[in-house]
Amino acid sequence: MTETPVLRIDDLRGPPPRPLAWLRRHPVVIDVAVVLFACTPLAAALVLRAYDFGWWGWPLLGLTAGALLLRRRQPMAVLVVVALACAWSPLAQPGTGFPTIPTAFALYTVASRQSTVRALIGYGIGVAATVLATVPHSLAGEQPPRVALLDSFALIALVAGLIVRNRRDQQQRLLELVNERIEHAGLAERTRNAAEMHDVVAHALTMIVSLANGAASIRAKHPAKADAAVDRIAAVGREALAEMHRTLGLLRGADAGLDERLHRSGGNLPELEELVESVRATGITVSLTREGDQLPEDVALRQAVFRIVQESLTNTLRHAVSPSSVEVVVIHEHGRIEIRVEDDGGAAAAVHIPGNGLVGIQQRARAFGGTAESGPRPGGGWRTSAVLNAHRERRAEVHDG
Repeated sequence: MTETPVLRIDDLRGPPPRPLAWLRRHPVVIDVAVVLFACTPLAAALVLRAYDFGWWGWPLLGLTAGALLLRRRQPMAVLVVVALACAWSPLAQPGTGFPTIPTAFALYTVASRQSTVRALIGYGIGVAATVLATVPHSLAGEQPPRVALLDSFALIALVAGLIVRNRRDQQQRLLELVNERIEHAGLAERTRNAAEMHDVVAHALTMIVSLANGAASIRAKHPAKADAAVDRIAAVGREALAEMHRTLGLLRGADAGLDERLHRSGGNLPELEELVESVRATGITVSLTREGDQLPEDVALRQAVFRIVQESLTNTLRHAVSPSSVEVVVIHEHGRIEIRVEDDGGAAAAVHIPGNGLVGIQQRARAFGGTAESGPRPGGGWRTSAVLNAHRERRAEVHDG
């Protein structure tokens, strides 16, 4: 089965180069590269510069590196951690300045993955961290590092992140538009196929009725012509059936939901045992009792029995108050099929307004010369019963759906 094609972002971009494709499959490599690029200069500065009591720079550098490895998961939290770690670093002192490279990478991640407002807030966090770094120096009477509200690294990171996010959002909007047009085109094609199937079936049925009437009227005088008309009826029926199967194949191939519904309809309906088992999965105890003869091979009759039981169980799941058990009984004796579905739901289940489901049960029963009724059980619960005549020719068709 084929479904309506859905485009992805990569379909709009085209295949990326192999090295880039490999890096996309292994994002941890990029994360490690970012950590090395951002933290190696700071580590070198800690080694080359002699600081009194500067040992705390190494734990802060390790915290910065670990946080940057997690920047994709929690961008804003990582930005706060990195900015504070850099603010408390011994590198943030007069003559050295604020360590801005790790903060710039964290800010880029926020700008490229979150909203513009959060990106601007992230930029403000970076500026606040540089101001925080000057406090200890001011308290010690030292000249604090200079604070620039328009830091070049932070601005580049902010602008680059916003450009990347806007481009991604634009591609996503384009992708949604293209997929929407594809879906509309598929719907138009399915509608055309359905109309074509209607025309084919209507034409074929008209010919069959006309040929059948003609064959009946001339059989006594021209039996050969009547036999030829019957043969033609069979040929037209086969052609219409083949055309209908072809069109249904197109419809099913373009709609997975329709394919599943058609697969579970007509002669492909599951057994009652499978239906009962699916209801048991909800936690309700369901018993199925079959008495008498097996059901006839009439597909329409079996379909009616299945749908009556199915709708009755559905009503129990929807309307019964805390039911613990349901009993399903199917009795076939002397061409009479009796169906009973009873649950032990609370008394409130008796307050029930008949809907389309119960009407459908009655229509299916009447189609086979029978009756159906639903109502509360004495003492609580709900009962749905139906009687079908297996030998009586149906007077009306009930569409399966």
